[in-house]
Amino acid sequence: GGSDIGAIVGLSPYRSAVDVWLDKVGRAHESGDGAIHLRFGQHLEPFIASEYERVTGHVTHEHPRTVYHRDHPQLFAHVDRLVSKASERVVDPHGEACATTLLECKTASAFMSEQWGREWTDEVPAAYLAQCAWYMALTDCSEAHIAVLIGNSDFRVYRVMRDEELERTLINAALEFWDQNVLANVPPQPSTRKEVAKLYPREVRGKELEADEALLGQLRQLGRTQRLLKRLEARSSELGEALTVRMGEAERICWRGKTLATCRASAPSQRIDVSRLRRERPELVNEYRVEGTPSRRLVLSEVRHA
Repeated sequence: GGSDIGAIVGLSPYRSAVDVWLDKVGRAHESGDGAIHLRFGQHLEPFIASEYERVTGHVTHEHPRTVYHRDHPQLFAHVDRLVSKASERVVDPHGEACATTLLECKTASAFMSEQWGREWTDEVPAAYLAQCAWYMALTDCSEAHIAVLIGNSDFRVYRVMRDEELERTLINAALEFWDQNVLANVPPQPSTRKEVAKLYPREVRGKELEADEALLGQLRQLGRTQRLLKRLEARSSELGEALTVRMGEAERICWRGKTLATCRASAPSQRIDVSRLRRERPELVNEYRVEGTPSRRLVLSEVRHA
């Protein structure tokens, strides 16, 4: 789908190809809270569409029907709106989309405003550019408009023109992903520790990976970095100890009227005496016990002379 393609080609800030693969093969365990930005955008979609109509004079039409690629039915799209200019028709007698323009409604944080360029250009985040190209490929629209509300106060409209070369690139990437990863049940190569944790939350006991020269180099570099970090942490602790002793009961260290450091007492911490709770109310412990997600930790053995 349109929200998948940006992740598959590595352009989405929210999802990766691994996330899409886990979803397609039925292994996704994403919580609802993780998609709150999507639900917020859906909530504001009617308002953004009405603002677009007010600014442009065009009429928008909801098109809940799924649009499928004519040759590859595994490729689909759910467009936000079809746009009617000068009363042009947006669907044919069979209910298929025949508009020349589609509309995507977006929201963005004020902190992300620098990702959006001049109005009525295609200077938009790359994932949205890919999404619009995907929708135009499947609907045959010649242009896509993006109406975005930035920081709940800045409303802008952008235009993306059809680029068939980009469309072919995206479709080929999607077909390759579908055939080589989804149908073959082979996960994409993970690129982050988080993706490895999603794919392989537990190790295969006894399975070994034979190191090559590149891997040996990375292990040695990590070992040197960790040893340097320990020395720096020890020195940092020594300096902090000395400064705290020197300050005594003072709250701040100042120089020429400027505060350089403070040493203040934190608020008293509160915790549950779990040992006592287990002894006196074991039924409560069992009732509220939650099993955490297993995590794997990389531990170096001696590799300095490997």
